[in-house]
This record gives sequence, C-alpha cells and structure tokens, in this order.
Amino acid sequence: MSLSRVESRKQQQKQEQHRSRKRRRRGIINFCLAVLILIGLAFIFQYDRIESIYESIAGKLKNEQPPIHVVQNPYSDPEAAIQEESPGAGTSVEEEGKAADDTDEDGSGGTNVIEPESSEAEGEGEQSPAAPVEPEEEAVIQLAFVGDILQGEYINSYLEKEGFSYPYEQALFHLTSADITAGNLEMPITRVNNPADKTYVFRGQPEALSGIVEAGIDIVSLANNHTLDHGIDGLLDTRKYLDEYGIAHVGAGNNAEEAYEPVILEANGIKVAYVATSRVLPETSWKATPYQAGLAESYAPEQTIEAIEKVEAEAHITVVLVHWGLEREDSPEPYQLDLARRYIDAGADIVIGSHPHVLQGFEQYNGKWIAYSLGNFAFSAHPKGRQAETGVLTATCNAKAECEAQFAPMKIVNAQPTPVEGEQAKNILAFLESVSFDVKLDERGNLKKSP
Repeated sequence: MSLSRVESRKQQQKQEQHRSRKRRRRGIINFCLAVLILIGLAFIFQYDRIESIYESIAGKLKNEQPPIHVVQNPYSDPEAAIQEESPGAGTSVEEEGKAADDTDEDGSGGTNVIEPESSEAEGEGEQSPAAPVEPEEEAVIQLAFVGDILQGEYINSYLEKEGFSYPYEQALFHLTSADITAGNLEMPITRVNNPADKTYVFRGQPEALSGIVEAGIDIVSLANNHTLDHGIDGLLDTRKYLDEYGIAHVGAGNNAEEAYEPVILEANGIKVAYVATSRVLPETSWKATPYQAGLAESYAPEQTIEAIEKVEAEAHITVVLVHWGLEREDSPEPYQLDLARRYIDAGADIVIGSHPHVLQGFEQYNGKWIAYSLGNFAFSAHPKGRQAETGVLTATCNAKAECEAQFAPMKIVNAQPTPVEGEQAKNILAFLESVSFDVKLDERGNLKKSP
C-alpha cells in the first residue's frame, strides 16, 4: 500500500472519530435540554406546592408560629349577600339507586380570610399571641352542627331536577338561625377524574357548592376518608372551590402545617376556633406531612392536640370536628371516648363526630359537650332504618365557653333532612338518650347531664 493511501486512511479515521464525538456531544446536549424542560414543566405545574414547601421550611428556620386564619362570618352581617348560582347538574360517579342506601367501607379567597397582625415590634423577640378582645358580658353565640354532606352522587337525580339547595330546604330554619353552621363534606369538589383504588369513590361539581352556601353552612371539615378520592389534585381543587364560594374549610392542606391549622370564625364578638382531624384514613399516604399535601389525622393525636392547645388563647370557644368510629354502629369505640377526653383536656369546648352514618350518643365531660356521631345529613336519597335518622345539634354558648345544647330530630325523606314531631321525634330522642353517657334529652331535645 502506498504512503499516500495510508495517510488517506488515517485521515478518514480521524474524521470519523471527530464525527462520532460530535454525535455523542449532541446527544448529551439534547438529553440535558430534555431534562431541563421536564424540570421546568414540573415546576410550573407544582408551583403552588413548591412555594408552600419553601414557605414552610423558611418559617421553621425563622422559628415562626403557623398562621391561624381568622374568618369573619358572612352571616353575622344581615346585609351580607349570599352568592347564588343557577341550578345545574351534579357529577354522577355511581348511578342513583345502585347503592343509595349503603355507606362506604373505608375505615383563602372568598372567605374573607384575615391574617392576624404580629404583636411584636420590629427587632423584638417573639411574643405570645394576644388574647381575644372580650365581647359584651351578655353576648351569646349559636353554633349549629350537622353530619355527613354528600352534595352529589346518591342525590344527584334530585339536584338535577330540583336544584342544588333542594336537600336543605326542610331544615333551613335550623341551619340559618344559628350564627355559624358546620358540617363534614364527605367528597372532593373537582373536575379531575383520577379515582382512588377503593370501593366507594365520590366526587362533586363545583357548581353544587351554591346549595351549601344557600343553606347557610359556613365551614366544613375535609378531614375524612373521601377528600382524596381523586388524589391530591382533587384535594387542592376542593380547597380552591370552597374559597371561591366563601365556605371556610379545615382539616386538609398543602402540607401538615396547613392541614392542622385552625380556622377562627367570629360572630357577636365571640371567636370560635375550628380544628378538624380524622381517625379514618384508607391508607397512610393520605396523611399530610411537612412536604406532602393531605389530611390531619388522629391515629397519633399529638399534632391535633397541639393545634388545640395553640389556638386556645386566640379564641373564646374551640370546636373539634373529628371523623372516627365504625359505620352503622350505634355506640362509639373505646378509642373515641379516649380521644374526646384528650381533646377536651387540651382545651376543646365542643367535640363533634362523624363517619358512622348513624346517630351515636352524647356525653358531657368536664362541662363540655361531645356528640359522638351526627349521622348522615345530605347523603342518601332513601336511606333505611337508623341511617335515615339525623338532625341538627345547636349549642348556645357565652364567651366563657359555657354551652347549652339542643338536638332537633329529623328523618331523611327524598334526600331532604326533614324535621319530625310526635312519636317519630320521641322515638329518635329516646334512642339517643339510651346510647348517651349520663345525658337526658327532654321532649324539646334539650341535653342535660344526669344528676
């Protein structure tokens, strides 16, 4: 082989090696660009959660206390307008009537949120939060409570035909005559369709929230075994839509700090703090953590107890809304009694339970009222037996958290909780007295501790 041919071959090999290196560099560059694009997209779609995590970490580094939402009750002002929506259809996940009388097995924008101002002067050390301004001595507040609310699903046919406020029409007097009304929202409000791997999966349309607004329900607990039925996106949607409709919410958040964060509502100069927690979660991944959205829970109740203790100085009355117990059981489990007492020992003044889908009894512990379950409220269209029995519990309290309680018995008829009288009322009240703990109920539903 001639020298010229050898040199030519070497030259070709060098050129081939050069081209190969260029291809490798181009491939690496393209790969890096793709990774950067994916990271950018992830940041865009998860910005709210990333920002929340950053703020949480920054707050811990600065040793800041978690903020407490103070929400002015819109119904304390008779001039306050109620947001209205034209009736429309609900989102059906399961066909009406398929299991309408069964229950599941799974063991701040429009709300006028006012962040409390810092009481410390610039440059001074952290101080304890100031006690609430005392209202007039004779001031009282009426707090109403209802059980599980399913604004869709089993009652969709009625919502589509009669409108979103239909379920509450018969009980409207009891709901709206109170200064603040609270319940348990047993479903996510979202258009996301990402069902969890469980038997009963619920979902409601945002427009259906107008019915809850018109019913005078001011605050709902999200700490239950259905709020994450359509994942974290469904949970975040629920919070967003509740804010848009002016309904306060508690028990769920972008992280644990938000999930356990109390909400304070005020009426007649009396501040009421609401804390929500669940002892029923389908899986541990539903629990809120410092870096993951989720729910407040009481399998380990220390964080709930801490939230109660922290908010006691901020409000006159502290209410705990707790999801617990066994479905279709008339009596609470021993752990429910234990948790209720621990909440009250920590500073709670009223404890309201949900989840069993039937009424359970009452108890007064250290002068504080406990309702172990208020059953279903707006949930099924035609429930049977004890699952049809429901009502509204009203607590009339002064600024010292001294409360008198009264239960208005109702039965669910055609998806409407309907007040009952005569023998029907007598039977429900007698049953409640039989499953209560040293509590008597008179013919008007007034609760009194037995002597």
